[in-house]
Amino acid sequence: MKTIWTLPLCSIFSFFLLVSFVGCQSENKQAGSIPTGPDTPAASLRIGVMPKLVGISYFEATGKGALQAGEELNLKVHYDGPTSALHEDQVRMLNTWMAQDFDVLAVAPNDPDAISSTIRSAVRENFTVLTWDTDANAENSRRQIFVNQASNEAIADTMVDIMVEGLKEQGKEPQGKFLIVSGTPTASNQNAWINFMKVRIENEYPQMELLETLMPGEDQSKAQEMTIAALNSHNDIDGIWGLTSVAVPGAAKAVEDAGKTGKIFVTGVGLPSSMRPFVESGSCTKFALWDPVDLGYLTVYVAHHLKTKGEIKDGTYDFGRIKDVIVKDGQAILGPPIVFTAENLDDFNF
Repeated sequence: MKTIWTLPLCSIFSFFLLVSFVGCQSENKQAGSIPTGPDTPAASLRIGVMPKLVGISYFEATGKGALQAGEELNLKVHYDGPTSALHEDQVRMLNTWMAQDFDVLAVAPNDPDAISSTIRSAVRENFTVLTWDTDANAENSRRQIFVNQASNEAIADTMVDIMVEGLKEQGKEPQGKFLIVSGTPTASNQNAWINFMKVRIENEYPQMELLETLMPGEDQSKAQEMTIAALNSHNDIDGIWGLTSVAVPGAAKAVEDAGKTGKIFVTGVGLPSSMRPFVESGSCTKFALWDPVDLGYLTVYVAHHLKTKGEIKDGTYDFGRIKDVIVKDGQAILGPPIVFTAENLDDFNF
């Protein structure tokens, strides 16, 4: 004879209540430990943000801003890039992120043309893709938006203005020989600045002679070495622009070591933290940049907007703590460059 076990009704109810509780707890764990904001999908987004390279102060600062925005929006931000400014390494990383099914890909291209086909493939596979800091070929890549630090013309004008003002402070006229120390030959942002600078100089300061542009890559030691070689070849250089955050300290150090502080005016785009010793020594008294922390921050906010709300039309937007961002012609522009001198250098922590 079989024994039939019976349970009181309240015990059965308690049992199912316990199972439901455990099931809910398990489901919540699987959804991820990062909560979602009001505008995000149920599962938190994964945004891959790729700089030109890692290991230099500028892109460490942009990474800081990207992670800050991720925390505010409760997103999973993966910030990583190659150790050298090579587009081949960026392509490999993008392919890996696509295989890992990231929701958004944000890349600062080392070569705007070489990476465009990879970006276009990602767009065809329905990834949300944007560029930042440096644009890809917009037509070929079909990227959705470019997060730009400032308009290319505004940066170029700022570079020319600082040089002319600096020369006048030294009692000189805007004439003589001048040198541009850039980054890589394929960097679209620096190339655009140089083109605007050349047009402005030709139209307004035709007596300024531009020597051949130096391309040391994203390498401060190489920028210094190439500037020293240029100084040895041309002992009558009046001014030098460094157009990357490693080029301008490299150029300033070369001028300092050559004993030409105060004789050659050096300026460019640089970080206050990197340029402080040269401002103190007088080898570079004025330079410009935008806030790289804010650039990384804005990139993640724009990426989140694109993924959750779709296309960003022309207009003015607030993105977190950054207000009145102008979006126009496929670009979200952080704002005009900041000019740094000894008077305001300590006001900035990057």
